[in-house]
Amino acid sequence: MISIKAYKGIEITRPFHLSPDLLRKYETWKLIPRADRGDNNYRLYNETHKVFFQASRRMLIGYSWTEVAKMMKLLVEKDAEAATVLAIEFQAKLVGNYKEGKHVISQLKKTISKHGVNEDSLAKRIDRLITISEISDIINLPVSTLRVWEQHQLFEPIRGDNNYRYFNQRLLNRLFTIKLLRLSGIGFEQCQHILKELDQKNFNEIIMILEKRLKDMKKDINNGLKALGHLNDLIIHLEGDDYFE
Repeated sequence: MISIKAYKGIEITRPFHLSPDLLRKYETWKLIPRADRGDNNYRLYNETHKVFFQASRRMLIGYSWTEVAKMMKLLVEKDAEAATVLAIEFQAKLVGNYKEGKHVISQLKKTISKHGVNEDSLAKRIDRLITISEISDIINLPVSTLRVWEQHQLFEPIRGDNNYRYFNQRLLNRLFTIKLLRLSGIGFEQCQHILKELDQKNFNEIIMILEKRLKDMKKDINNGLKALGHLNDLIIHLEGDDYFE
């Protein structure tokens, strides 16, 4: 008869400096399989519970808690394919945001290269005030997103006599900057703080700051790959134990 090693909750959580109470919560939230109960109703954890918990903690290097929870629930339901697809989708989003971020910086650099860093000259690139629909096409974002940004006081459009929103080059550059900050996962409140700092800097300094954000986004991609590796290791282990049968 094969002996299955049993673990106490503390033995599984101690390496992560976490309380065994969290393991019980994981079971309640269906992030690990249900543990059998002993005669005293104590939970009997085994190797499967251990590798589930270890992977879920290690995957946090590249995924948010919400994303990890979604994948763990799918694995508990023995749907490895859906969990893998979800992880790949998360990774694809990181890559997509990074590429879009590079494009945003490229656009800003082109503007500066053609017109210098003087704000008055930058404003002349657009020789007339343009509407929110036109700015939406240029920046490749829906009007609804721009209105949300405005509601969060990330920018203030120019108002015409008819109270319509209008934009010049200075506002366009600000919107490109906001777009990159949002792509890199910066919240509205932090965006406000960063934008206030950027208002005191010239455009060359702004580019340097945004390029650092881009490096952070590239780091997020690498961390996402590490998290994907931890997920893959978990699935391989579970397959070896015929968990999905």
